[in-house]
Formats: sequence, structure tokens, C-alpha cells
Amino acid sequence: MPLRATWAAMFEAEKYPPPPLTGLGFAWRYSVAIGVFFTMAALWVLAFQARQTGVILDIPITPEEVGSLPPVWWAVLDPILGAVGLATIHLRRRFPLALAVGTAVFSFASASIAAVTLWAYISNASRRNLRNTAIAFAVTMGAGLASFLLPWSAPFTWSSLVSAGLFTVAWTLLGMYIGVRRDAAAGFLRRVEQAEADRQFAVLAERNRIAREMHDVLAHRISLVSMHAGVLAYRSDLPPEKTQEIASIIQENAHASLTELRSVLSTLREVPTLDASGGVVAAGVAASGPVAAPQPTLADLPALLEEVRASGQRLDVQDTLDAPSVPLVLQRHLYRIVQECLTNARKHAPRSTVRLELSGNRRVGITVRADNELTNPTASIPGSRLGLVGITERAQMLGGRLDAGVRGGRFVVEAWLPWDTDFRRNA
Repeated sequence: MPLRATWAAMFEAEKYPPPPLTGLGFAWRYSVAIGVFFTMAALWVLAFQARQTGVILDIPITPEEVGSLPPVWWAVLDPILGAVGLATIHLRRRFPLALAVGTAVFSFASASIAAVTLWAYISNASRRNLRNTAIAFAVTMGAGLASFLLPWSAPFTWSSLVSAGLFTVAWTLLGMYIGVRRDAAAGFLRRVEQAEADRQFAVLAERNRIAREMHDVLAHRISLVSMHAGVLAYRSDLPPEKTQEIASIIQENAHASLTELRSVLSTLREVPTLDASGGVVAAGVAASGPVAAPQPTLADLPALLEEVRASGQRLDVQDTLDAPSVPLVLQRHLYRIVQECLTNARKHAPRSTVRLELSGNRRVGITVRADNELTNPTASIPGSRLGLVGITERAQMLGGRLDAGVRGGRFVVEAWLPWDTDFRRNA
């Protein structure tokens, strides 16, 4: 981070909770704290021996020097407070201010808690709560000044006050800086995790888009082929000219299925074409060479309805929609929704009349409604329902909705789409 941005961030509250310590970080912090504890405990033992014998490390000391040593009860209290600090320092993340203030107060009577006090103080400052930092600073400075009141303490001087203040400010800034760096690392990790989640979501969305396009393109044609092939399989009394007509329909729809499948695959493998200088000549050219066929729009809907009627499916269409004025991004999805509704009716209720209604305007949006009688109202609708899943995703993707179910003995699919939409991607 730039220096100015780092300095500004030091006075902002933390954005992410502090992570747990690593094994190495845990080890060296506790090693220093325990090392200081035992060092000070050893000094208190030497002081106790000196008070009893008048000798420190085989060096005689005067009675005046013996009198300036801390009393025995103080030498016992110091390691006890140090042990309390060691036992509670692991709570610094849950109670940063309480640990910083408590260990600072204990430091007035305990030198062995010094490392723990510094640890708790820096941890509190790293949270960058200015109020808590100011409280901990004031208590730490107060405890440091109060220690000069002890009879065995060094005499107070203004230079010692300035030194204590500078050191405390330095530790404060160090803790705040650690907090900024910790936040920056956590933010980077969150962005990496979010990028990976976005990538996985994009892969899943693309797989769903491919499945939806393949189903919508092929289900209509394959259902026509299946229906006419069924006629040939079960009607042995058809005249030759009728058999030839049905076979021709099967051939045409099989050919159309392959053509539309190639169109979908070309769209999925779409890459730009570059000229010799590296500029884009055209988009929409497949890697294998041929240009993908245009996607259907509402202008192709009459041909679809005519094709469905020619196959023997009965339709009752009420279309009050002004197709040319419908945004182009909606037209392909409207076409696919209508196509799937007709395909479902042909597969599951082949002898019923399908009522299809298209209406809407810019103010109220676009409504598509298709319903048909159930061949057996008591039976559940067979099939995988992937077609309904696909057109429901289409509607939701555009900010609309789609409902499907049995109502009054008829299977009803009703979709609503907003006229104006900001949807662009994956459309």
C-alpha cells in the first residue's frame, strides 16, 4: 500500500477479524513472554538471597543497598501477577481492551509481566479502535508513572517521562500498522476466494446455458420426429403416399435438428476473426469457419405455429403483442418459451387443444400464457421437467417470473417478462 494510504488506514477501524496465530507466531510470542517471566523470577530470587545474606553473586553489598531492595512480599507478588498474565493472554482477541488495561495495571507491581503487557497493548492497538487505543495508552502511561512512586524504583526525571511516552507511541503505531497489514492480507485473500467462487459460478452458469440451449433447440424437433415415427410404428394401414409424407416430415425435422444443433455449437464456440494487423474483422465466426445461424425472434413465431399445426397439433392463438417493438434481447427468449410450451403439450397431451396468449406493452410488461387439457387429469405430468426448468431460468434471468402447474383440470404455464431490462450478459 502507498505510504499515505497506509497512514490513513491506520486510523480506520479494522475491516476483518484477526486470523489465528500460526504455529511459529504462537511459539515465538510465548517463548519471549515465558523467557521474560523466568528471567525476572530469577532476579527476584537473587534479591531475596541478597536480603538474607548481604551478598549478590558472591559480591558483598552494603546495608543501605540491602534496604533499597524490594520487600519479600513484593518478590512473591511479582511472579504471581506474571503467571496470571501468561494464563489470560490467549483472551486478547476476545477482550482486547480489558487485557491491555489489566496487564498495564499489573505491570505497576510486576516486572515479569512486561512481555505480556506489551503483547496485549500491541494487540489492542492493531484493532484500530481509537477510543480503546486512547484508554489503553492513558492507563499504560499512568502505570509507568506510578512505578516511580515505589521506594526501590529509580528516581523520576523528565527525560524518563519523555522516553516512556515515545516508546508507548511507537508501540501504538506499530500495533496500528500491523492491523493495517493484516487487513490488507485478509482483503487480498477474500478477493482471491471471491474470484474463485465467481469462476466456479461462471462455469456452472455456462454449463446451464449450454444445457438450456441444447434442450430448447432439440426438444421441439425430436418430439415431432418421435410423434410421426410413432404413427409409422403403429399404423400399418396407411396408404403409400401418406407413409411417404410422414417419412418426409421425419427427414425434414431430423435435418432441421442437425442444422440447429450446429448453430448452437457454433454459437458456443464463437471466436473473433482477426485480420493480418491483428484487428477484429468480425465476431460471430466459429472456430471451425461457418457463420452461426441467426437466433430466432418473434418474426419466426408464425412459421413455428404453422409447423406445429401442420404436425396435427391444435392451437388457439391470441396474439395482441406488437412484435416489432419488443426489445430484441427479449424476442429470442419469448420464442423459446412459446416453443417449449408447445413441445410440452405435444409430448404430454397430444390430443388436446393448446390455448396460447401473448400480450403486453411497455408499461405492464409481456405476458405469455399457454394451457391445455390433461389427457389424464389424475395422473402426474411425466417427463424430466428440464424444459420447464430452462424456461423458468430464462424468465428469472431477465428479471421476470414463470409459474407452471395444474389449474382446474388444465396444465397452465404463465410467464411474465419486463419490457425494459438491463439484462445483457448471457442473453
